[in-house]
Amino acid sequence: MGNVVDYVRSEFRTFDELAFSNVDSLVLSELSYMRLSGLVPTFETAKSVATVPIARLLRAEGYPVMFASNSNDMNDYRLSLLRAVCESPRFRGLRVGEYAERLDERREQQFAAMTFDLGDCPHVAAAQDRDDSADSPTDAAGLLYVAFRGTDGTLVGWKEDFNMAVRCPVPSQESAYRYVDSVMDRSSGFLSASPAPGIMIGGHSKGGNMATYAAMLVAQHDIARSCERARNLGLMPALGGAVEGRNGRIRKVYSHDGPGLPQAMVDGQAYRAIGRRIDKTVPESSIVGMLLQTSARYTVVKADAIGIMQHLGSSWRVTGGAFERANGLSGVAQVMKRTIDAWLETVGQEQRERAINQIYEIFASTGYANIADLTANWTDSLPKILAAAKSTDRETRTFILDVLKAVPASAAKALDPR
Repeated sequence: MGNVVDYVRSEFRTFDELAFSNVDSLVLSELSYMRLSGLVPTFETAKSVATVPIARLLRAEGYPVMFASNSNDMNDYRLSLLRAVCESPRFRGLRVGEYAERLDERREQQFAAMTFDLGDCPHVAAAQDRDDSADSPTDAAGLLYVAFRGTDGTLVGWKEDFNMAVRCPVPSQESAYRYVDSVMDRSSGFLSASPAPGIMIGGHSKGGNMATYAAMLVAQHDIARSCERARNLGLMPALGGAVEGRNGRIRKVYSHDGPGLPQAMVDGQAYRAIGRRIDKTVPESSIVGMLLQTSARYTVVKADAIGIMQHLGSSWRVTGGAFERANGLSGVAQVMKRTIDAWLETVGQEQRERAINQIYEIFASTGYANIADLTANWTDSLPKILAAAKSTDRETRTFILDVLKAVPASAAKALDPR
């Protein structure tokens, strides 16, 4: 039993012997937290998808920039994961590129993405439980994995997460679709004898939500084109079933403890078109992954952490090449889900937006620019949070106090990493 680093260090089977799985997806999603500006090809600087061997990243002089988390433990973990990937017979053929990063306080956006090319990995095989509507075998033309970075710990990043509860799309969701659209277009095999590679899309935390949204929008555009063709032919548009078009290249969508989407989107044809391809994993104490709605079945994973700290993928248990499954969500996670769902259902749109802005201002009042510093200085920040909360309306104040009940154990864990 171990985590994803232990998995990469010990799993020597090729993708032909052990098909790409949600554990492999978490490996790549965790690597998406690396900062690669100037180290790999930048997004949309080439006519085709541009990548370099991942082993090129093993340069000590680049580590201070690549691993810039406010947590030394997380920096060490991600460096260990990179080294393990580069040494692994399963992963060392991996290539990476198309790096994009954007932090915009004015637009309240924190976005980053990269593309991994598995075409040089030994005997790349299709993901298990592939949707039958996919156009061609994945291993016929290679395989790309688009990874979206989750929340990076900045308050701006968390504000965008909060905004997901009151509006859709947020800027990063729009950027995620444009990114996937470009990668699909530039890898389509145009003017080439080779068929287009299959695409997988995934991410951890907010990155999982962005992956789902991007895949759904690809399907939505296919539906719009299909309806237009039907109208031109004087036919009735199809309202259900598989949707023909570019979405057929999307083999899987991985969401690792990522929030859901508004109910109206989940009930729509575009979401249903990709629903069978969504692979969602959450830890026992999931809070983030239970936000908003999803019709996707999810796997509950055991984790070696306490409370909300289970959100970190570094704590998820892997045994025998697969996640170690739990029986279900913890009691605390279920209570938190009911608390948040009840709040979202009982307040109107305007009040939601006002409350989200108030919550952000409350946390910003502590003077800490990121969540790591805020929790590491909990004895200083908590009184400031409670004082600022007194100026909010009663419903918002009650909601904040309910949510804070889940934080002390997490803060204690952050102060005493093991």
